[in-house]
Amino acid sequence: MVWVKEMKNLSDNFIYGVYTCRLLSSVLNGTEPVAMPEGMTLEGLYAYQKGQDVTNMAYIALQKLGFPAEQLKEFQDDYKLNMLREARFELAGQKVFDEYEKAGIDFLPLKGAILKNLYPNPALRTFTDIDIYVGEEFNEAEQILLQDGYEKNTDDDHNDIGYVKKPSIHIELHKDLFPDDYDFEGYFDDPYKHTDLKDGYKYFHLYRTDDFFIHVLCHLYKHFTFGGCGLRQYLDIYVMTQKMQLDMEYIRKELNSFGMEGFLDTTLKLNRFFFDGEKPDDELIEIAEFVFNNATFGNAENRLVLDYDKGHGEKRTLWGNIKYFMNRWQLTYSQMKPRYKILKNLPFLLPFCWIHRLFAALIFRRDTIKSSVSDVGKMNSDFSDYVNHIMEISNAKIKKN
Repeated sequence: MVWVKEMKNLSDNFIYGVYTCRLLSSVLNGTEPVAMPEGMTLEGLYAYQKGQDVTNMAYIALQKLGFPAEQLKEFQDDYKLNMLREARFELAGQKVFDEYEKAGIDFLPLKGAILKNLYPNPALRTFTDIDIYVGEEFNEAEQILLQDGYEKNTDDDHNDIGYVKKPSIHIELHKDLFPDDYDFEGYFDDPYKHTDLKDGYKYFHLYRTDDFFIHVLCHLYKHFTFGGCGLRQYLDIYVMTQKMQLDMEYIRKELNSFGMEGFLDTTLKLNRFFFDGEKPDDELIEIAEFVFNNATFGNAENRLVLDYDKGHGEKRTLWGNIKYFMNRWQLTYSQMKPRYKILKNLPFLLPFCWIHRLFAALIFRRDTIKSSVSDVGKMNSDFSDYVNHIMEISNAKIKKN
């Protein structure tokens, strides 16, 4: 981190972010961790890494630096908790996989359930749910979960539906791999064309190595352009480049078919800075600070700006502001149904329920109205221009269908 000291006007998050990357890199690459920079505290480091969801992995490196055990208790508690969570999820996931296989349901485990096996210890890769693509066999797959005691906890209008089983097992079933906003030129419309069956199974699909990388990169892109994302998803990409035999020529060709090759280059450059210590240029510093300032899945202000621009473009107009404001109140039928029970039997009353919701807010929830108006104001601020600038230099301009 010698060159970092030569740079001026770096934010605290930037310094904590760089040091966090060095700790994580030492764990992945089996090297000695660097000492904590002067002026940094374990309390501050824990708070920052908690937002990035990497405290359990950083604990492995911090242990080697000789801190007393009591000073690392919070890190250790997170490490132990994720060890327990990973064991529970492994057992629960395998049970569901076996039941789907027995029922003849094609399925494809996604993201963390597979990525964790690339880490030095599967428990080092934190995740909160098991993601499974089941496509057109969604209803059959759902019934098995419900029969096993899972309860649905997500509205039906999502492309992925969440289920929870006490005490703490979460599963997401995917009808599609990505929301409609992220079409990727239809590349993921038929995921099974990029998979092979797992040895000994007839319905258990696994991505081929290079196609898995493409999916994980596109998942990073989705979060980056939805509300930003933190270090953990970049860590996944880094681990894949380190642990998997990737055919980058094939990957570039496929990504180029829907305009993602530039985002790949930005991601690889960032990772060379984050985890290999390569000195960044000025643009890369801007993008890195954006990432360092985000939590694992970005933040609400980023989401406001990016959600607005998806629907209305970068040119913010009065009509665009009004339309955005109204869209905040015109929820979908499935979102409104729990609020207005009458819609269950009389769905044609949805427009009247929108009107009631707006006027009820004007009378009884004025603070919420003020908040929405304030949010619209943010769309016309320097912050909005900043977020769009980051998207531009990251080769991550929002794709529109």
